[in-house]
Amino acid sequence: MRNTFDTELQDLSLEMISMASTAEQAIGLVTRALAGRDPEGAREAIQLTRGMEEQERTIENHCLRLLLQQQPVARDLRTISTALKMVTDLQRIGGQAANIAELAILLARQETQASLADIRLMAQKAGAMVKRAIFSYANRDVSAAKGVIALDDEVDGLFEKVKDELVELILSNHAAADQAIDLIIIAKYLERIADHSVNIAQWAIFSVTGEL
Repeated sequence: MRNTFDTELQDLSLEMISMASTAEQAIGLVTRALAGRDPEGAREAIQLTRGMEEQERTIENHCLRLLLQQQPVARDLRTISTALKMVTDLQRIGGQAANIAELAILLARQETQASLADIRLMAQKAGAMVKRAIFSYANRDVSAAKGVIALDDEVDGLFEKVKDELVELILSNHAAADQAIDLIIIAKYLERIADHSVNIAQWAIFSVTGEL
C-alpha cells in the first residue's frame, strides 16, 4: 500500500513539473516575442497557457483522490496540500504570461520607442524562478527554494529601474506614452510572476519543514 502511495506522490510531482514547464515555456516565448517582435510566438504562448487550465484540474483531482482514498501521514499531507496551493500560483503565472503575450502582439505592430533589454532580463529571471521553485518542491530542496526567494530582489530592482526609465520617456516624449504604459504593465506582470514563484518556493519549504 505504501509503495503504491509513494508512486502516486511521484506522479503528482511529475504533473507539477509538467505544468511548471508549460509556464516556463510560455514565459520563454513571450520573452522572444518581445525581443524579436514576433506575434506568432506570442500567440503560441497564449495557446500554451490555455492548456494549463486542464493541467490545473488534473492536479487538483489527483490531490483530492489521494486525500480521500489513501491515509496520508503528516509529511504526505504537507506534500499534497502544498501541491494544491502551488497549482493556483502556477495558473496565475500562466494567466500573466498570456496577458504579456497579448501586449507583445500589440507592440509588434509599433515602432519601438524604448529599450526592452531590462524587461527581457526580467522575463529571463522570472522564468528561471519558476523552474527553480518547482525543482525545489520536487526535490525537497530547501536551499534551492531560498535561492528563488533571493532572486526576487533582483527582479524587484529591475522593475523599479524599468518603471523609472519609462516614466522619464513619457515625460520627454508624449507620443511614446501609450507604448511606455504598456511596457510598464508588462514589467508589472513579470514582477507578479516572480512573486508567485516566491510563493511556490515558500510552500516548497513548508512541505519539507512544516513551517511557513
